[in-house]
Amino acid sequence: MKDIRMNRGDNSGYNHIEFEEISGDNGKSIGIISMKKPPRNSIGSWLVDAIYDKMDQYEGDDKIGAVIIASKLRGVFSDGADRDELFGSWISGLVAEKNYERFKRAHEMFVEIENCKKPVIAAINGVTIGAGLELAMLCDLRVASELSFFSLPEAKPELSIIPGLGGTQRLPRYIGAARAKEMLFLGKMIRAETALEWGLVNQISPHKEILDHAIALAKTLLERDARALKEMKKCINFAVENDILKGIEYEVGLFAEMMRLKLVNKNK
Repeated sequence: MKDIRMNRGDNSGYNHIEFEEISGDNGKSIGIISMKKPPRNSIGSWLVDAIYDKMDQYEGDDKIGAVIIASKLRGVFSDGADRDELFGSWISGLVAEKNYERFKRAHEMFVEIENCKKPVIAAINGVTIGAGLELAMLCDLRVASELSFFSLPEAKPELSIIPGLGGTQRLPRYIGAARAKEMLFLGKMIRAETALEWGLVNQISPHKEILDHAIALAKTLLERDARALKEMKKCINFAVENDILKGIEYEVGLFAEMMRLKLVNKNK
């Protein structure tokens, strides 16, 4: 992953995350990144930098087979953007000068996280709003506690903006345009059961078992072939951006290369 952090040389964002590694049965491990920015895990540039930096380390570590993004705060994954930073004087100054480089870099970091070579699971334990939902949508799989709820409330009068980290682009790809417009236009909150029905989350867990549920899912992924998972992820992400003929051509190329390597290894 490229070094495109917004606050290079400033590692204070590490004060807002914890990380640990859980060993699997086959020598592989699960990397867990847990947000802990009281009171509500608001998403600001330093927190994003820290998550991005740790994701970069995990992506380059061969013993890490899967990554989980979670929260250490009770009942909240993230309640959205850090409003002090979002509406602060330095951001207002950047907008007034039409210098959008910092915003573009934030988007680029999100895309890099989305395209991490390892499978990434969001362990959602409660409130998931605005930029918090945009972060969760970067993950390959989302497991939510039964008490979780989701919203993109930016159109409401107290904000009067639009999502700024890909929400309008990723949400329709998961739940369809009509339901995305319903959530976005109305600022509608949906609960875990609806999120599962609509395809926004993959699985629901009892609230107190959410991290254990995500770890169990990650351990199942550790049992799969790492290269196959990596190439499948590339194919699926490519499919989202391209038509089916280009996607099939891309898939055939990767399939042929994997078969070639399989034969080479077999004949050694």
